[in-house]
Amino acid sequence: MRRSSFFPVLIVLLICVVAFGFYRGWFTMSSNPEKGSNKVDVNLTMDKDKIEQDAEIVKEKTKEFVGKVKEEVTGPSHPTTDKVKPMNP
Repeated sequence: MRRSSFFPVLIVLLICVVAFGFYRGWFTMSSNPEKGSNKVDVNLTMDKDKIEQDAEIVKEKTKEFVGKVKEEVTGPSHPTTDKVKPMNP
């Protein structure tokens, strides 16, 4: 039962990645019909540089996000920058 439910999920995930790749410009398709013939050449091109650029952007954004979360969890590193006011009884 587990295998039968895993395969469709894998196919849907693959379709989503390919669709996202076309949206981001990682993949392009082109066709060259031959004149006087019913044949059409279809070419699929993958832009590795664009994929690497997008991967670097994701890495940078992830580092920024993790840094902000760590700062929120641990609090400011210097007590002078702490903006919490003491309570007066």
